[in-house]
Amino acid sequence: MTGKKSNKPARAGGERLAPAVSGAPAKAASGWIISPFWDSFLFIGAPLVVIVAFLPLRGVMSSEQIAILSLAFFTFGHHFPTFLRAYGDDELFERFKWRFLLAPPLLFATAMWFNSRNLHGLLLFVAAWDIWHVLMQHYGFMRIYDSKAGAVEKLTSNLDWAFAISWYVTLIAASPHYAHNMLSRAYQSGLPLFSPDMVGGIRTTLWVVTSIITLAYVGYHANLWRTGKPVSFKKLALMGIFLGATYYLYVGIDEFLVGFTVWSAFHCIQYYGIVWVFNRNRVDKHGSVRSFTKFLFRPRWSLAILYTALIFGYGSLNLLPNYINDEMVGRVLIALIFTSNALHYYYDGFIWKMREPETREGLNIPVADEPGQGKLATAKAQVQRAVRRMQSARKGMIQAGYLAAIVIVLAVFEINSPDRELTAMESLATAVPGVGDAHYNYGNALWRQGRLDDAVAEYRKAAELIPESSKVFNNWGGVLASRGDYAGAIAKYEQALALRDEAEALTESTSRSPLIPGSAYSRDSTLATLHTNLGDALARGGKPEQALEQYQAALVGEPGSAKIHAGIGATLGDLGRIDEGVAELEKAVALDPTYATAHMNLASLLAYQGDTARAQRHYQLAFDNGDAGMRAAAQAALRQLAASP
Repeated sequence: MTGKKSNKPARAGGERLAPAVSGAPAKAASGWIISPFWDSFLFIGAPLVVIVAFLPLRGVMSSEQIAILSLAFFTFGHHFPTFLRAYGDDELFERFKWRFLLAPPLLFATAMWFNSRNLHGLLLFVAAWDIWHVLMQHYGFMRIYDSKAGAVEKLTSNLDWAFAISWYVTLIAASPHYAHNMLSRAYQSGLPLFSPDMVGGIRTTLWVVTSIITLAYVGYHANLWRTGKPVSFKKLALMGIFLGATYYLYVGIDEFLVGFTVWSAFHCIQYYGIVWVFNRNRVDKHGSVRSFTKFLFRPRWSLAILYTALIFGYGSLNLLPNYINDEMVGRVLIALIFTSNALHYYYDGFIWKMREPETREGLNIPVADEPGQGKLATAKAQVQRAVRRMQSARKGMIQAGYLAAIVIVLAVFEINSPDRELTAMESLATAVPGVGDAHYNYGNALWRQGRLDDAVAEYRKAAELIPESSKVFNNWGGVLASRGDYAGAIAKYEQALALRDEAEALTESTSRSPLIPGSAYSRDSTLATLHTNLGDALARGGKPEQALEQYQAALVGEPGSAKIHAGIGATLGDLGRIDEGVAELEKAVALDPTYATAHMNLASLLAYQGDTARAQRHYQLAFDNGDAGMRAAAQAALRQLAASP
């Protein structure tokens, strides 16, 4: 009948799809989420777009700077759309209200507890949850394209899931750096050590299982195509590009930090796009969304830009720990960063269920018609909705229970784990011998155990694998200085400095974000640290004038460092500039009243000046705050001072 509007959603062929990202409503060919162009840009081809956009940045930015840019404005920023949907959709909020209200404070309290005790289990937890989260997003896109093509068989869905998970986990295991990252976090968390043979066996098993699943997958889809059944070639293209990009960025690229963060960026762009499409459709169809969501997702280019700006603004919160010196505030910020990550993974696990009619409607996927008409159909829909809510509440309690159990187990493992740093680092260096950080970390552990020759051997291996790393040469120099080889130490410190440029210098606080991959043992050296270490070696090597230059350069980067002021003071004393030396050492002990070495050197200069009373006080402070060797030296100096006329 003419003039009568249907309440049924449009079906394939005449289906009304999401408006283009420009904000202008547009018709799209059947089978696309938005349109051929925007799907290719935002979803199917997103990995290629991001690789082309980001990898050239290596010519003008350091790996760390690329990581900070990507992880802040993409990885952390893409949590914002999740929260926008969770707290901006009335129907969704009502359905999962208690999860949305209770999860944030509980996760934050857990993060604060772990952080206050310097436990690492939550870092492992987030890293593993991230893998699952990524898989589910990729699998979700596969199901969207299959649903739009009419390929809705259960076997297709199961094979998609098996194919996606087997390949992604296998590529993670095949990536030496990713494997090192996960194993390192596991060992820090107190989990049992894997032997190198076991690691190799797991890799081989994964490749065999993945090969079998791949053969079955290809054969199944070839048979579907041969028999004329629906096959989504968009899904296959999406999957092929995803796996190819993952292999290149995880295994093929020589800078894992860059590869990981660039990979993360395309995952986020896909997410930005799907949330935009979903909310645009919800607003178009007058869904139960709140006023801000209705405002933001109107068809306007300016609002698409605002949406992006809000994401980037939220992402910038991840940079704050770099500029906070207060320890408690820093811990709170890191706990908030963890909470944001965990909430994003947790919420996405249940707010995007493809079986939910609201989700399918928001993505323009046909919803099965209900038999019957009028009040009967409406009543049936209401009963089904109530049943879904009850089932969801039960599943939510079960999920919360096993997540809490995992966190408790991780805490118990780490709290009761014996000191096994040397064994763990040796295991890593043997299991992933091609990773420079593994040898660097093993060298650090050997140095702490006093095995200096073995430490040098590991630093040499690390330098061959990551010759651009200043931290390797810095610590190598430290070991040589510990052996009394100051000439060798000076050479290594100079190599480390040559690898760092003032424009690329990052403070150690950049490694505070739990989003940055890598071992907590693997932290680069700041320029101030390198200048200070070189100054120490020059001073002990009998070159006080050159040492003073290095200390002054270090002071530019860290004017509040007690160690640098102490080094300047002691060196001025060596040069005979006693009054200046006393002034600098007094600054050092004012900045750090427990700095025993600074008290000892200050006492020596005061004694030289004849200020016996003050010298005696600082020798006593050196004794009170020093180790056994310092206490013996301070006690001898006090006896000598008392015996002086």
